[in-house]
Amino acid sequence: MTDPPKRKVGVFICHCGGNIADVVDVNRLREYAAQQGDVEVATDFRFMCSNEGKTRLQREVKERGLNGAVVACCTPKLYEDMFRETAGDAGMNPYLLEIANVREQCSFVHRQEPEKATEKAMSLVKAQVEKVRNLRPLEVKTAPIHPGVAVVGGGIAGIHAAILLADLGHKVTLIEKSPTIGGNMARFDKTFPTLDCAMCTLSPKMDEAYNHPNIALMTYAEVRAAVRTPGKFTLTVEKKPRYVTDACIGCDRCTERCPISTAKSPIQADSEWDLGIAKRKAIYRPFSSALPPIWTIDADHCFYFQRNKACRVCASVCPTHAIDFTMQPERVSVEVGAVVLATGYQLFDAAQIPQYGMRKYPDVYDGLQVERMLASNGPTRGKVVRKDGTPPKSVAIIHCVGSRDRNYKEYCSKVCCMYSLKFAHLIHERTGARVYNFYIDLRVGGKGYEEFYQRLAAEGIRFVRGKVEEVTDRAKAPEEEGKLVVVAEDTLVGSVLRVPVDMVVLSPAMVPSAIDDLLASLHVDKTPDGFVKEYHPKISPTETAVKGVYVAGCAQAPKDITETIAQAGAAAMSAAVFLGSGEMSLNPLVAEVDPALCRACDRCTEVCEFDAVRVDPDGLVAVIDETACEGCGKCTVVCPTGAISVRQFKKSQIVAAIDALAPGAVP
Repeated sequence: MTDPPKRKVGVFICHCGGNIADVVDVNRLREYAAQQGDVEVATDFRFMCSNEGKTRLQREVKERGLNGAVVACCTPKLYEDMFRETAGDAGMNPYLLEIANVREQCSFVHRQEPEKATEKAMSLVKAQVEKVRNLRPLEVKTAPIHPGVAVVGGGIAGIHAAILLADLGHKVTLIEKSPTIGGNMARFDKTFPTLDCAMCTLSPKMDEAYNHPNIALMTYAEVRAAVRTPGKFTLTVEKKPRYVTDACIGCDRCTERCPISTAKSPIQADSEWDLGIAKRKAIYRPFSSALPPIWTIDADHCFYFQRNKACRVCASVCPTHAIDFTMQPERVSVEVGAVVLATGYQLFDAAQIPQYGMRKYPDVYDGLQVERMLASNGPTRGKVVRKDGTPPKSVAIIHCVGSRDRNYKEYCSKVCCMYSLKFAHLIHERTGARVYNFYIDLRVGGKGYEEFYQRLAAEGIRFVRGKVEEVTDRAKAPEEEGKLVVVAEDTLVGSVLRVPVDMVVLSPAMVPSAIDDLLASLHVDKTPDGFVKEYHPKISPTETAVKGVYVAGCAQAPKDITETIAQAGAAAMSAAVFLGSGEMSLNPLVAEVDPALCRACDRCTEVCEFDAVRVDPDGLVAVIDETACEGCGKCTVVCPTGAISVRQFKKSQIVAAIDALAPGAVP
């Protein structure tokens, strides 16, 4: 057996403009690096990530025959893949390059201690040089990418992404859990700041998605499981029964004849689409322009299901015999090469803050309920009315309900200020009511947003800066009798106000949709706030850590419609590029087993989330499926004999780096 070739290592130090060089003494670092064993060259440059910096690296690799490299720069999450590709293009095995993070781990955290930052940078570079000296070349394998893409979520983000991908020739499966596509935007009347008709904007896109030859629409359906293999995702989708077939022509006779609710026959239910401010019958269509144009039977409120087949009125009046009470839930498999998560948002339940009176006082509404009240196709046909049917003469709008609050959601939901201003304008315009906006800070950053705020100020909308303490019906003065009283501190004048109003509108935080099980099956991470975690918030905001999975819209973070459309387009293009490549590179940094040490104890198979390891019953040894392994390292931790390890993270390689940092620390 021949000895491996002598390692010839190059060390490349980045100034990162001044982010590193203003703290770390790069000249001293370069001189120190040049003294390390097997280091052929040590050099520094202002921006190693620039085209000129990469050219320098490639030139040194070629001219000096380097077979190892350390780049001292920023976090490997940003540039490790790029530098490995650069070195590979110059003829060096990409996996003989390591990053020494001297920005986040040195200059950023020790900005006031340049001497210590420099010494730490020297230690990190030495550790990575020692690791590189112990690395071995790895081979990169590829796998074909399955054609097709699944877009999960049929709101404006999912619709836009699906249309773009379909226009590029990709077969798209658009999956939506409700009976119709459109998402929350379809509930709106107007959009800020231009006050355009929401449905006038959305309906054409809904029609295009519904009729597109490359889009297969699956509504009233949810992804129940996902299995990931290289280049392919197999989604298990459960289609809930509508009990109405595609023969439905939308004549509405079924709803007209569905028995009317009585005290003895309470079959009407709160309308999910109208957020409980209106009722619907057991057979319904969410709204007049819902797509697909097929009615749905709610079995939980239908006499046929709840009273032993006591009613078949809808079936008797249907001219096309579209009613089918025998329909059952159906599970289908969808195989695709990429997945776009566009699962949207829901509103924070304002009833969690009991002092604001949600579901306690009938004239306290949340944002989406008011959207339905304002909508021309809503239950009040756009009229703003109290529970008793009379228009309010005074309205309070409370911003940041649950947002920017350490007890609930610490983040800003970004759009609440603007949609609160929209409500103020529309309510004042339609009722002439006095409107009060109670806000913490007004955040109106966006095209035309500041101008919209100034317009409302000129209209006489009242603004009170301060956190609302409570909403109560306890009167302390004659003018408060029969009113809801908003108690708040006005921080600009330093006093506590009691403002009696007829109606209160709460503007709750945007929170992510409930998709934890889907994310877990796709192995996609969440942020601490529960939103889908992007690969990098700046340079890869539509990608996730899982190749082939992309995110768009409010699934990633709160955002307005304009930003949602932009991100959905970016996600669609990222997915299209991935699918168009035809094949994907497999991660070579995967686990491997030393058969001589393996006892076939099965502990590795128990902890593997990816089903990438199994025990061969004939050889009694663990076997790794390299196409499924993600190199997470869980198996290495539980292995009692040290038989399993992750490539480039073997004990000898890790110990070499540790010895460079702390000699003798590892026996």
